[in-house]
Amino acid sequence: MVGSLVPFVKNKTRIDELKATGRLPSPTGVALAVLRLTQDPNTTVEQLSQVLKCDPALSGRILKYANTAGTCAGRPAASVTEAAIRIGVYRGSQIALGFSLLSSYRNSPCRKFDYDGFWSQSLATAVSAQMLSSAIKSANADEAFSFGLLCQIGRLALATIHPDRYTEVLAAAGASQEEQLCRLEREEFALDHNDLTAAMLEDWGLPAVFVEAARCQEDPAGSGLDPVSRDSRLATLLHVARHMSAVCRAEDALRPPLLSALDAHAGEAGLDPAGLAEMLGTAAGEWRRLGRLLGVPTTKTHEEKIAQAGRDDARAGAEPKDPERMRILVVDDDPALLDFIGALLQHEGHAVETAPGAETALRRALESNPQFIVTDWMMPGMTGVQLCKALRQSEQTKSIYVIMLTACEDESHLVEAFDAGADDYVVKPFNPRAFLARVRAARRIVNLQEQVARDKEEIKHYAAELSVANRKLERAALTDPLTGLANRRYALERLEQEWSTAIRYGRPIACMIVDIDHFKAVNDTHGHDAGDLVLQQTAQILRENVRRSDVVCRFGGEEFLVICKDTNEQGVRTVAEHVRAKVEAGFFEVAGVRGHVEVSIGVAARAAATISTKLLLKAADRALYAAKAGGRNRICVAQE
Repeated sequence: MVGSLVPFVKNKTRIDELKATGRLPSPTGVALAVLRLTQDPNTTVEQLSQVLKCDPALSGRILKYANTAGTCAGRPAASVTEAAIRIGVYRGSQIALGFSLLSSYRNSPCRKFDYDGFWSQSLATAVSAQMLSSAIKSANADEAFSFGLLCQIGRLALATIHPDRYTEVLAAAGASQEEQLCRLEREEFALDHNDLTAAMLEDWGLPAVFVEAARCQEDPAGSGLDPVSRDSRLATLLHVARHMSAVCRAEDALRPPLLSALDAHAGEAGLDPAGLAEMLGTAAGEWRRLGRLLGVPTTKTHEEKIAQAGRDDARAGAEPKDPERMRILVVDDDPALLDFIGALLQHEGHAVETAPGAETALRRALESNPQFIVTDWMMPGMTGVQLCKALRQSEQTKSIYVIMLTACEDESHLVEAFDAGADDYVVKPFNPRAFLARVRAARRIVNLQEQVARDKEEIKHYAAELSVANRKLERAALTDPLTGLANRRYALERLEQEWSTAIRYGRPIACMIVDIDHFKAVNDTHGHDAGDLVLQQTAQILRENVRRSDVVCRFGGEEFLVICKDTNEQGVRTVAEHVRAKVEAGFFEVAGVRGHVEVSIGVAARAAATISTKLLLKAADRALYAAKAGGRNRICVAQE
């Protein structure tokens, strides 16, 4: 979208607004602590591994990743410390971030968003990017993996923050192209998922080249980035990796056109077709293997898709759950006691699941998310106290109500249980009636917690709506209502931003001021309605005939400003001539009378003597006056 206002809206402001909703996908406490650790250049691998160990689920995923075929050399890593040494501090933090989000955001009320499909595609993209990193030199294998895993996180964010509205957007988009989805997102939310992805990556501290590559991943060639720059190569890597992931996930009958598209994009990136085919086969195998390890589905049969659709419909129309019924997990190594407690709770109407040990219980707690856990203290392997500590350290399970069972009743044991995070403490043998009374008390607390959570969700909903309204107001304040282009205020601010980027990275930048010739005569002869029509049609011609990376603005009256980043004098002159010819060939028609207009264009590019945007605009303005003085309907280039 030429002249889009979205990329300029400052990421910090946008992220702060979305954080205020409380729904923005965020890493767990442990992953966030890891990210903060990596901001200190003196952080050691030992410090990283100590923090990772605080989240058993996350550390398990890191260990599995370290032992994958793509990263494992020699014997498998047997501990989190070994895994951290193998991956490294910085790359380990990025991978921890991705896996943290993967485990925490697996479902939501957004009915049209396929969460399993999203993570399956993200994992396939991550593995494909890892494979491509050796051919498209822009990132090492681990960086490419984590970047691929996070490159579409903006879609997950929109589904999480605005579940109902994003359901409508996805329904309207259907199976259309990515560009159509982005357009609908911008109309509804005043930003699209690529802009949101870039803003989130920047907020999480990823390097600027990753942020820019994420923003331009849909169309690297048309982004205006320097093709040899690292951010352009990263965007190309992502673009090809996403096409590879689409082939991996497609059914056999749908693969031929996807393979053709992949070959075309890979060819543009200079990849060898034979090498790509081998890489694709390796990536598909690694994706399926890693999917099994991480619990991410890599296949879904037709019957499963139908069943999933039925579950989605049922969830959409489900009645409110019975507040008296709880999902309870009972943990004990004594089968007789396990059966007794299970039967007791089932008789009270609760949904009961059992586990013969703490390790199994931790895994099931992560999978089934119980509201309430009853666990014995002394068990082989992991004890009930260790289980309780592990539950409290994981974002997903930290709020589960826990009753600890033990044969010890001295004060030191009581203190230890509560310090570990237990909510209640029952001494064995216990009176069933007294035990059930404690369960009923726990149920009241759980119900109150869930009511508070529902109230928070309502507040988050209003905050999300307010965030969208604020973005739309900001966009309106920067938009010319007649032409739909960015206005003068936006033009000056955006030019400053692009100028700073050009100076920082030593890139060229240019601009052109386009002025409609004899515009006053159009108004005087045909009326102001005709003048408005001419302005609208000229704006449309500019939109359609500049490059995707160019920014078109209405500068005032009959003047337009086009900002051309990464463009030298010859490049902007070519664009200007194309625009001039298109306007000259067009016409307008009012009350059956046809007329046409022409434009004069002043062009200026950054040079040694041009040390500010003010001087650049002055140079373009002088060139415009020279074009007017030279007979109009022509282009003049500012001279140093």
